[in-house]
Amino acid sequence: MKDLLELETRRKIFDLVKRNPGLHLSKISELLNMRVSLIEYHLIYLEKNNVIASMKESGYTRYYIKDKIGIVDKKVLSILRQEIPLRIVLYLLKKVIAQHKEILNQFDIAPSTLSYHLKKLVISGIVDVRTFGEDRGYSVNDRELILQLIIQYKPYSVIEGFKDIWLDLTVD
Repeated sequence: MKDLLELETRRKIFDLVKRNPGLHLSKISELLNMRVSLIEYHLIYLEKNNVIASMKESGYTRYYIKDKIGIVDKKVLSILRQEIPLRIVLYLLKKVIAQHKEILNQFDIAPSTLSYHLKKLVISGIVDVRTFGEDRGYSVNDRELILQLIIQYKPYSVIEGFKDIWLDLTVD
């Protein structure tokens, strides 16, 4: 593998994907300040040589270091790499359980947009719909897994405006 990473460009791509699994092509290009076509060429090369693996999810092809991350973690990370679902999950980690209207008050998005993302989070198994009393609310399903992935891979670190989000989140 050392020979495959001799080129500085490939090594930079590999290191970025290793630190930030689940990035898509245009985000890698943006973060490395390189042309998309150049990044794509090297990603294809690394994938053909079994160094990097890709997974198509939500209209994006996301990249991971081969055999380093399980399929469940890949699916969760692919969703947490999206700004609105990540914000929702971080809010639910802090709040534990929240109704649609409570979550909506935290974000400047349309109710239908929130419903769309909540549905995506529920289908993926990241969030559950729970009843408390006569009300319904949303809650993070596997808090330990989500916290572990957020701490280990910091999906917010490559989203503009999220540099210090972890400091604002106090999880009980």
